[in-house]
Amino acid sequence: MESFLFVTAFTGLIFLPVHYLSDKLLLTTIKTRKTKKFLIVFFLSSLYGAIVFSGCLYLFDYLEKEGIFPRSSYFDMDDIPLYALSILFSSCIFINITMCGLRFLLEYIKSQKIIHEYQLRTLQHQFTPHFMFNVLNHIHVLMETNQETASSLLIKYSEILRYQLYNGERKLVTLNDEIQFLKDFIAVEEFRWEDKLKVTCNWEIENEDIEIPSLLFITLIENAFKHVSRSNLEKGFVNLDFRQQDRTISLDILNSKSLIEKKKIGTGLGLKNIKQRLDISYYNNHELIIEDTELTFRAKLILNV
Repeated sequence: MESFLFVTAFTGLIFLPVHYLSDKLLLTTIKTRKTKKFLIVFFLSSLYGAIVFSGCLYLFDYLEKEGIFPRSSYFDMDDIPLYALSILFSSCIFINITMCGLRFLLEYIKSQKIIHEYQLRTLQHQFTPHFMFNVLNHIHVLMETNQETASSLLIKYSEILRYQLYNGERKLVTLNDEIQFLKDFIAVEEFRWEDKLKVTCNWEIENEDIEIPSLLFITLIENAFKHVSRSNLEKGFVNLDFRQQDRTISLDILNSKSLIEKKKIGTGLGLKNIKQRLDISYYNNHELIIEDTELTFRAKLILNV
């Protein structure tokens, strides 16, 4: 019973510091890669654990001397040398290393799973059957009515496939290459919807050689064209504003929503995926603003690269 109470008291007193160190501060350190605060708290937590451990030993030694518990050699602190306290400090360091190591391993496994899932989604995005079918079918129709337009559309679509195939798996691409890919995608959508959709784009680029993750913006743009209102009764619009200055990139895209069919957008898998990717690549260096109203949907992404 005495040993059980000792373990319970010690564990209860060090639980919060160890929990904060391994479950809170370690995660922040992994994402920010700033270790100074973590090392300081790690040292203080280990010192605190050593003090708590020695305090519990002296407490139970006192309780045994008072006759509350029978005397035993486990808590006899009369003849213990002072250097033995350093052993307690080393033991607490080992406890913190073990807990942080296990937590780091779990986070590493989790991050690898997210990365692999994203890579899989990227490969799936390279050949989206629905989008591919619609474009090819549109080209087939145009071949009978307007071969010149069909040829232009085919060239643009081939550029999209080529970019996705060869750059989709690359970690970084130049901003110039990514923007050209986005322009080709938008051009294909304009070809497809013609007078049913008005597209306005503004591109202000200061440095085209900045490197960013490939296929980073396409989800937001694809989402706008997917949910924009378009029919013979109502002409939809997509307004895109892309700016890059110094180390800041801003993508602001606004699309109309159908007055006939109300759709709840902005909560789909696409936005969830890009949020996960931004948390991995630009933790604390990005802002994603979503504004969903009855008539419009707006997504604004700001990156500090």
